Amino acid sequence: MKNLNHLLFAGILLWLPNGALQAIISQFSLDSFAWTPVLIGLAISIMGLMDILTQIFIMPRLLKLANEDKLIRLAIVCEIIAYLLFALSAFSKMWPLFILAMFIFAFGDSIFGTAFNGKLSKSATSSEQGKLQGGSQALQALTRVIGPLIGGQIYISLGHSAPALMGFIFLLLALIVLSKAKSNE
Repeated sequence: MKNLNHLLFAGILLWLPNGALQAIISQFSLDSFAWTPVLIGLAISIMGLMDILTQIFIMPRLLKLANEDKLIRLAIVCEIIAYLLFALSAFSKMWPLFILAMFIFAFGDSIFGTAFNGKLSKSATSSEQGKLQGGSQALQALTRVIGPLIGGQIYISLGHSAPALMGFIFLLLALIVLSKAKSNE
């Protein structure tokens, strides 16, 4: 099995702010734009719709054009842009920026999941894949516990945009981790 520490660490850096975002997105929508529950539900459904559309129409084409490493980087860049737009929407109170961020975030998140799992599965023998995928799922579950706790706390302590800024910073770090790992190969 290849050394995947850099890939798993980059995953943690992505999953923590994702967990934070999922925990605060409804409150963010309410506090930033005074949205009703129906509008919040519609906005969140954008993420599910984008995931479906990306997996059906875009991923098959992207997989022909680029390998998993490039797709992982593309996904992280998309999420960096989305987190920046989330933060800007909080500062400006402009809901169209928030909706745009939702589309870009969902696109990046969908790409990341597929490319990340593909890279993991290609990095292990068939007898090691269960252990590797199980370990990855355990890390993701852990970040879904820790991320919301961090997100909620910094949302209250530092303001509406803090979880988005955390995502921006963590994903920049993830790109650095992956770049350093690539240069060491």
